Amino acid sequence: MKLKNVAIKVALIAGLVLLNTGCASLFDALFVNAGVNVSNQTIDNEYSPYDETIIPLQASSEQIYQDQSPLSGNATVSAASGPFGGESQEAILGYFAGIGTTIPLHSKLSVKPEVRFTRKGSKTEINAIASNTTRLSYIDIPLQLEYRIRPKWSVHGGLQPSLLLGANMKSEVNGESSSRSVKDFYRTFDLSGTVGLGYDFNKNIGVRLGYDLGLLNVEEQADFRNVYNRSIRLGLQYTLKN
Repeated sequence: MKLKNVAIKVALIAGLVLLNTGCASLFDALFVNAGVNVSNQTIDNEYSPYDETIIPLQASSEQIYQDQSPLSGNATVSAASGPFGGESQEAILGYFAGIGTTIPLHSKLSVKPEVRFTRKGSKTEINAIASNTTRLSYIDIPLQLEYRIRPKWSVHGGLQPSLLLGANMKSEVNGESSSRSVKDFYRTFDLSGTVGLGYDFNKNIGVRLGYDLGLLNVEEQADFRNVYNRSIRLGLQYTLKN
């Protein structure tokens, strides 16, 4: 029922954006954008529910292996915090692409609803001999206000609901690698605060720099730690109508 309610909310927001797009004559501009992002996951209150968790090459939340050599076929390494644990978090490179519209409220102030596909995630190094790289696929629906501070410069900010489409982890231990789905470890819905800066080269082409700060714990294992998405975006925006 909870997932159904989340899906209904996201569908309503997406429908509103599409309705706005269909009524383009009422709006100032339609636009598409695409670019790259650098994302990470911030972990608060991190500790293990186990004295020692052993993460196998093909790990799962139900599998805890002990007394196996790191050089064996089922190489294992110790970590501090369950199947997503490790000693350090590293940012990874992703990408995004979206479509939206600009609804003028004032000569300098506009509303900018958008629908965007985004790849996020992070990399965890474990005891210097292994790593887990988690890649998350989201539909982001940023709902932002944009203020024109100069003819070519603008600032924007707002809230960004997100719906998780998929999550995969690639594990590497001593040169061996494996991949598996970890979507069940993540919550379907996320919410971020988003801010950014824009520069328009002309009436059609511009560049946008943005930062997304996750506000909700995205990991299902909330009893022993909280995980928040973080992302910096840089992309081009092309206005389809003006």
